[in-house]
Amino acid sequence: MKIAAIQLNADFADVKSNLIQAENYIRQAALADAELVLLPEFFTSAIGFSEQMLDVAKQNNQVLRFLEQWAAKYKVIIGGSYIAFDGEDAYNLFNLVFPSGEIFEHKKDIPTQFENCYYTNGDENNVLFTPIGNFGVAMCWEMIRYDTLKRLTGKVDLVLSCSCWWDLPVDAPPDRDSLRQYNQSLACETPVILANMLSVPVIHANHCGKVTALNFPDADKMQTRQFVGAAQIADGNGRLLARKLFSEGGGFVISDIAWDTNNRKRSNDFPPKYWIPDLPDSYINAWETVNSKGKQYYNTVALPYYKSCRE
Repeated sequence: MKIAAIQLNADFADVKSNLIQAENYIRQAALADAELVLLPEFFTSAIGFSEQMLDVAKQNNQVLRFLEQWAAKYKVIIGGSYIAFDGEDAYNLFNLVFPSGEIFEHKKDIPTQFENCYYTNGDENNVLFTPIGNFGVAMCWEMIRYDTLKRLTGKVDLVLSCSCWWDLPVDAPPDRDSLRQYNQSLACETPVILANMLSVPVIHANHCGKVTALNFPDADKMQTRQFVGAAQIADGNGRLLARKLFSEGGGFVISDIAWDTNNRKRSNDFPPKYWIPDLPDSYINAWETVNSKGKQYYNTVALPYYKSCRE
């Protein structure tokens, strides 16, 4: 199967604009004979801490309909994630839509840091049992936790991964340059490491733009952050077949991918660790402190707002 992974320079919190951009790339990929097109995490909005994000879930209420229309129109399978509110809670919802109208979904298990402000914990349904094989789904920091690896190993033929991985603020002091380099390397290499550990191809869609939003949780100054990583495709040996770095701008990568549903390899020798990489203390501290503050914002601000918009 020929698969394309999109790298998006999204307009922050502008769903209409990003839907237009997404369809344009899907059209281009279909013309290049892609049979499956993967969009990034939060492809309709990107993400940042801002009041603008509160209206994204409402603007997203027709996204699935667009995905269904595009899949039928361009005769391609389409996957991607966006913030979806179901009337009770909001989730980071990944949809995989077939031209036939079949729909498969995964809700990101745990929001990352201030993402907790806009949606809540999802499910552990990281394996989509499709008519053409078992597709794993891993969104952003799902890719760096052993829990995800354990759900996927020996069960999937390939992994569809996507991220909206932000960097340090562009004006961070020079003494944080080493941390910036680490973050950019981690974002870029994580999909390849995942392919190596699972022994299956990994297709990864990505963001490449910048977002200017408030710092969290203080909300006392604006910050501009670059999205990092790469749209890329790696085979089951971790060999890169295609890559477009965030610094190379928007577009897509495309490659032929083969898999054998009878050749799933299972590994049971994972160490008793939560994180796959040895994350710096600052990452661990942010996970332990920012997550809870984001949940408080979700429960007191975002969720009541979402519900008021449905009344």
